[in-house]
Amino acid sequence: MIRQPQRGHAANGCPVPASSWRRHARSGAAALVFTAAATLALTARPNRYGHSDREERHLFPAVSTGPLDPAWSPDGRWLAFSLRGDIWKVPAEGGEAVALTRGPAYHFEPAWSPDGRRIALTLDAGGNLEIGVIDADGGEVARIASHARVDIEPAWSPDGQSLYFVSARGGGLGIYRHDFATGRDTLVVARGIQPAVSPDGKLLAYESGGLRLLDLASGESRLLRAEEAEYRMRPAWTPDGQSLLYVTEDRGSNDIRLIAAAGGAPVELTVETDGHEQEPAVSPDGKRFAFVAFRDGVPALYTLPLAGGRKSAWQEVLISARRPLQATGRVRIRVLGPDGAPMSARVYVDASDGRSYSPEGAFHRAMMTLDRHYFHIGGEAVVEVPAGRTSIEALRGFEYGPASTVVEVPAGGVAEAELRLVRVLDLPARGWYSGDTHLHDLHQGFGLSHEAFFGQLVAEDLHVTQALIHMDGTRLMGRWEDLTGAPQPLSTPTHILQYAQEFRGALGHVALLGVGEYVLPFIAGQSGTPYAQHTLENRYFEGAHAQGGIAGFPHPYLRLPETPGAAAGTLIALDAALGLGDYYDMAALYSDELGSAAFYYRLLNAGFRIPATAGTDNFSDVWRDPPVGSARTYARIDGALSVPGWLDAVRRGRTFLSTGPLLLIDVAGRQPGDEIVLPGNAKANLQVRAEAVSITPVDSLQIVVNGDVVRTVRAARAGARVTAGLRPEAVGPVEPAAPLVFEGAVPVPRGGWVAARVLGPASRYVGDDYAFAHTGPVNVRRGERRYLKAEDVAFLAETVDSIGARAERAAWRTEAERAEFRAAVAQARRAYRELGSRAQ
Repeated sequence: MIRQPQRGHAANGCPVPASSWRRHARSGAAALVFTAAATLALTARPNRYGHSDREERHLFPAVSTGPLDPAWSPDGRWLAFSLRGDIWKVPAEGGEAVALTRGPAYHFEPAWSPDGRRIALTLDAGGNLEIGVIDADGGEVARIASHARVDIEPAWSPDGQSLYFVSARGGGLGIYRHDFATGRDTLVVARGIQPAVSPDGKLLAYESGGLRLLDLASGESRLLRAEEAEYRMRPAWTPDGQSLLYVTEDRGSNDIRLIAAAGGAPVELTVETDGHEQEPAVSPDGKRFAFVAFRDGVPALYTLPLAGGRKSAWQEVLISARRPLQATGRVRIRVLGPDGAPMSARVYVDASDGRSYSPEGAFHRAMMTLDRHYFHIGGEAVVEVPAGRTSIEALRGFEYGPASTVVEVPAGGVAEAELRLVRVLDLPARGWYSGDTHLHDLHQGFGLSHEAFFGQLVAEDLHVTQALIHMDGTRLMGRWEDLTGAPQPLSTPTHILQYAQEFRGALGHVALLGVGEYVLPFIAGQSGTPYAQHTLENRYFEGAHAQGGIAGFPHPYLRLPETPGAAAGTLIALDAALGLGDYYDMAALYSDELGSAAFYYRLLNAGFRIPATAGTDNFSDVWRDPPVGSARTYARIDGALSVPGWLDAVRRGRTFLSTGPLLLIDVAGRQPGDEIVLPGNAKANLQVRAEAVSITPVDSLQIVVNGDVVRTVRAARAGARVTAGLRPEAVGPVEPAAPLVFEGAVPVPRGGWVAARVLGPASRYVGDDYAFAHTGPVNVRRGERRYLKAEDVAFLAETVDSIGARAERAAWRTEAERAEFRAAVAQARRAYRELGSRAQ
């Protein structure tokens, strides 16, 4: 779907000032009030260009340290490609690569004109993707298709008089034709991507629900090949116009196939490999094709005879040297820990030309928020950059202060940069260990080995990683064999990787942690599959428990569920009434923290003591996504770190969650997960101490009682904010700012629960689009009666009614399955009636 304007972002994808988007929450459960400037349809994900996360992750062009987007010159002598943000050309047999562009824009997707004199391309300049044309020998880029919405994927007509491209200017992504004589852009296909014009100019191949062919004269379109595809097909015609190459995902990885334009069964061309082969381009003589193959997120360029072949037949196009348009030098980077030893970390390198760079062979990545480009290193790296002033910054998770420096890189020389990281808070020493309940290592991206994925986890200092294997449509995202119920062999005593499972239903998802056997099926409510109808989720919770694991609710709500009908988009209200749900991911990239928190408060106020957690839900093998651990759970463990111990701490509610700030709370000597039992006539006030330490800017620390914000401490502009978030040019280790602290009496006259939360704006250190942290609740009981809020019980009961109404409208395979769902709804209604009778 096309992404709606999101929280913290205007319709054009630009950040909205914090003063505009900040929620002034008097009551977290029911009174989230927005300022007038924030009347947008707020939802989740901090996307760069205002599109869906899938389009931005899988379709839009990438910056890479290896060649991408190969295109043949018409005489077959050269291959053009994108690399390090520029367009280059190299002899087809390999050799020196010559740059045709330079910064500050990033350049992608070269397409050679039929006469060989020009190259069309996509460029990112000023935060938008546009189409341009340059001379085949390089020079200034002339903008051809420039619009406020995204323009990508240029493809020439055979006569060179027009250029086809993909644009979002009509709302969704469609295919347009630019006429060079008139300068006009004409809509050709309302919904389609990846245009490729046949050699005779009569047919247009493109992707739209499969591989399609459009007769340009009649306007009739026919489906050539129906396949599930994640924006990867990229059809390429053979010179005789009889066949097309395209990328398939049928085998669980990206492979290249050949199919006749008349239809029929396709033929595999890249065989005997589990890697990812993409972006085929056929040579002008039709004898071979170029393509890229990925390893650990980095592509290499190959050619292969058109008949295909196994990997031993691939011919790599080796780049012996590069000739950029500007003088370059190198910077040698060393990141050190507090003890002076090399330390794994995330690194930003911003060069004199306004672009970001990564080491040779590194996986170059970018965060949606503020378009921060980054890479991970094991402690040392060398990066080639344009000569001149270069800013370098390193950080490692949330517990180390970032370190930064500025160096002058000499042309042809080497500059040295040493950065030392200093702990701002040693949480493991207090028994708190970070974890992520929701990561994906493989998700239709560029592919990652276990070693490369584990390197990301260590660089982000993530102590416990739950990497979820799931099914997207009918394609498995992950490796069947990775689910063992035990830590992955690369794990260490301080950093543990263990695979888990995600069930994906149309009425919400369930994550199963600590399991060694799959609970199937993976999906429900997916049209066009054998699992098109809805299902109850009890089998997944019960299946996890039978294996000694836990199961919970990932990314609960994309936006604030203001009505029961909106909240009925998941089965959470139903599951909770049935006693299901071991944790609740209040923070996630694909969720709204404050919206999810508001619904969580309703659950707590209805007596459901579900622990509060966070899981990033990132795709670790795509180039544009925040790093692992961008939304993490801290769990307080007794004894040594282990997955069973960490999961048990989560189960007991001994948690806090964060997208950046670190947050601890003490309520009358008790911590999250504990219960305070008071006599009915005890004093109303409890002594509370909450402390926030943050590497990212924060605005306020709030104390929340039963969903209401009862105390607020605001950050001083020069005090509690960490200056590193505001001054990236600072040199050396960052001194942490003074903690933001609340200490005082808090009224809890009727019992219930007490928690703390922290809010802050977008930052270069936050993978999500604003800073957020929340402690698990400390429960308070007065006498024998638990606190129940009638308004929230009623809201959840109405949500179950809405779920029941949806189920009645759905198609069911059998009456027995419909009856089972009806019985669960009836049971939940009885539970809420009973709670309502005791609510205050």
